[in-house]
Amino acid sequence: MAKLHPAAPDWLLLPPDEQQMDTGWVGYRHVSGAMHWHYAASEEDRLSAAIVIPTPVEDDSGITHALEHMVLRGSARYPEPDTFLSLRAELALLEFNATTQKESTRFHLTGYDPASALRGIGFMADCVISPQLTGEDFEQEIVRKNGAGCDGALYRELDEYMRHTGFRDATEQALLSLPRAPLYGGMPQTLPLLNITALRRYHSHYYRPESMILLTSGSWPMVALWRQLSKSLNNVGSALPVEVPKQGKYADKPEPAGRIETLTLSPHWAAALHPTLCSPEGQQALKALDVHLLPLTTDFQPVPALRFRLGDNTDAEALQRHVDDVARCMPSRRVSWQSGYFSLQQGRDMARRWGDGLQRLYHDFSITPFAPSFLKGHTGDPLLDVPYRAAETEWTSPCQPLTRLAILGRCNVRDEETRSMLNQWLLLCQQRTLRWAWMRGKPVLGSMGEWHCANAQVLGYTVDLPCEQAKALRHFWHNHLGADEISALAGEWHHTSNGIEFYVAASAPVFRAGSVMASHRDDDGAMHVMLSFPHTVDAGDIATLGQAVMANDRVKKRRLSGRCYSVAVSIDLMTYELAFDSVADSDPSASFVALLNAIETLTRPMERAVLEKCCLGGLGLVSARYRKSHACFNRALLGTVGQSVAVDFSSVTPSSLATLAAKVLVALKHPTVH
Repeated sequence: MAKLHPAAPDWLLLPPDEQQMDTGWVGYRHVSGAMHWHYAASEEDRLSAAIVIPTPVEDDSGITHALEHMVLRGSARYPEPDTFLSLRAELALLEFNATTQKESTRFHLTGYDPASALRGIGFMADCVISPQLTGEDFEQEIVRKNGAGCDGALYRELDEYMRHTGFRDATEQALLSLPRAPLYGGMPQTLPLLNITALRRYHSHYYRPESMILLTSGSWPMVALWRQLSKSLNNVGSALPVEVPKQGKYADKPEPAGRIETLTLSPHWAAALHPTLCSPEGQQALKALDVHLLPLTTDFQPVPALRFRLGDNTDAEALQRHVDDVARCMPSRRVSWQSGYFSLQQGRDMARRWGDGLQRLYHDFSITPFAPSFLKGHTGDPLLDVPYRAAETEWTSPCQPLTRLAILGRCNVRDEETRSMLNQWLLLCQQRTLRWAWMRGKPVLGSMGEWHCANAQVLGYTVDLPCEQAKALRHFWHNHLGADEISALAGEWHHTSNGIEFYVAASAPVFRAGSVMASHRDDDGAMHVMLSFPHTVDAGDIATLGQAVMANDRVKKRRLSGRCYSVAVSIDLMTYELAFDSVADSDPSASFVALLNAIETLTRPMERAVLEKCCLGGLGLVSARYRKSHACFNRALLGTVGQSVAVDFSSVTPSSLATLAAKVLVALKHPTVH
């Protein structure tokens, strides 16, 4: 029998027969029917949470994507449309956003500050359950007629996507495949067919407490979390008897340049075969068959599958026989390697997009027996030929949490000979690492990189791999890669928990002094502003300035009015730069004027309470850049040039921020090309 929690009597602990304690997850249910699964086995201090709503869609209308945007425009408790943007500028969170998938919509966040996390999840829960959904917001956020064309934030987002060849190819592939994959995010031609009434009906039917799933991990203050959620869940009425008509809005099919054939292979085998078919020998064989291999996955077709564009004279049966022959000739080690490599790529892409915390949260829940189908992880099927899963389903790759190890070498940027020797050594490290991984039969993701800081350059070989394999790779590096291989270079050699670091003599960065420098460029539909600071300026002031600008009403108005898809700020502590960029902007010059006005406002000292919010937001800006994913690697990378992710905000004062804003304003009015 379910037990009431004494401090939160509207939350019940699920009875033992409904629990899965052996998986580390503990289940709770609110009296409204909302489910809460908490990963009690997690040892992380990082707080992660996701509110997941099942939102099925079968057409190209983009109704679920539009509703995701509209939900974040405010609620009964948060009536101001700019609340979401304000919270993004003043909360110390690593991730605070939402995403639309084929079968679900997710509102999620991660962070280390409990107060910020509680405010963020409280806002999201209230918006999910009780959004405003006004006609005025619809015209600004989704789409509105603007003369002969259309405007609106979501319309501009989709229009920007259509500028990219990869996205256009993915839509064409989805429309011409059998079965046809819905363009669930919407298209510029279908979005104007939506209206606010359709969104209200869809929300009333699907955004119900009994359909909501809350996933959490980390050291949450559980009672405080439940009380935040209960403010939104309590007193929710019964579902209205509202029929949700099928939208039936479809994008026009392009003229087919050949039929698309999808082979009935399991996702495991599709992922294993695709790299082999992409090889020069594989491409030559496919060319002889007059077929073109298409991407393994796209946003609209996330399930791995072998898809081919057939020529006019292609024999489909001959293609099937050829692929079967390739599969039979592949060694089992190669099959395991290539399918495992694909899973690692999927996990890395998720971590890049949402961060380590959410990648772990979704993975750890996906392997539980009680995860719904749209959150269920998919293990590799050893069978070659299985019934093909519908292209419309979601896909969660069975990728364990990843970590990043690195071999980093610092040299002087002008010393070309030393840089060349370091590159050769890193290539040798790469070859040995891949050979080591191949012999163990466990794939890793390796890549070369370079980073600049003043007169110093850091070259590196990074490896992403499951956390459980990190100890073995670190041991291999420390015991099989030695300084004698680059003995011609004078420098310091260090074995670290993150890998290996080598500092060439006389390569310590000499930081720039002087004044703030600025560059400004307007492209077609985008504003780009870059501010470069001398290292005499505290990083805390720089980050606080960035978030103070984003919290300005004029800057937020550019986004809220639907004149652009986004205005964003980013920080780089290696180059000591702050960047402001707009995307899908109707008038980049107007965004630049709004930016100037915002900075001019900051030249006047702000109130202490407002400053504290901006400082907290500045902490979030730095954390999102360096702790959202691969925090240990980022800390080590900054450490190679004497920088730190531990930014001090205690020295930020109203006068110091106003002084910095005045210097930035001068630099922007006299931009320097640098």
